[in-house]
Amino acid sequence: MKNQDKTAQSDLLKQNPAPLTSGPQFGFAKKDGWGKRIKGWLNRYGSSVILPIIALLILASGIYLYASQKNQEEVILPLEEEMTANSKQKIAGLTEELTIQEKVSQVEEIIPEGRKEAGIIIEKAIKGDGVTHLARRAIKDYLKDNPHELTNEHKVYVEDYIKDNIGSRPLEVGEEVSFSEDSIKEAINASLQLTPEQLKILEKYSALVVW
Repeated sequence: MKNQDKTAQSDLLKQNPAPLTSGPQFGFAKKDGWGKRIKGWLNRYGSSVILPIIALLILASGIYLYASQKNQEEVILPLEEEMTANSKQKIAGLTEELTIQEKVSQVEEIIPEGRKEAGIIIEKAIKGDGVTHLARRAIKDYLKDNPHELTNEHKVYVEDYIKDNIGSRPLEVGEEVSFSEDSIKEAINASLQLTPEQLKILEKYSALVVW
């Protein structure tokens, strides 16, 4: 009986052989890591997909930088031209101003100084002078030694007063005219008696005179 049982067990073992491993097997296949997958993908598609994309990105960046630089130049160039134009205008204005100052200085050098002799002031005419111009210079010379607080309106009245006493006429270059200091003093005293209304009338004439 025992021999029959052993024979039966032996037959069962033959029909169902034991697995080679001792632990349980679930049939899961071993998976590859992400690094290996990415490397394989790069090897497969790198030359056909990635390189053209990189080239396009580089090209697009270059176009953008070029366009930005061009726009900057379009903005900067007009500003530089405007600054240059402004600089030229300033230089031209400064040159013109210096030229005017130089001409004024030359005129001042050309105008002869008046001289005083025994209570009179003698002024010498230059080109374009009349009696009024010399009277104006005589008043300036008189006020240097006899200061008075006179407005331009007072001075206009004084020069007109003196001119009327001598008579208005054009003068030759180098011609001399004598002005009495007493006459100038008299004219000044008369100007100080003018009313505000009378001085107001003289404003339109004083505005045309440079003292």
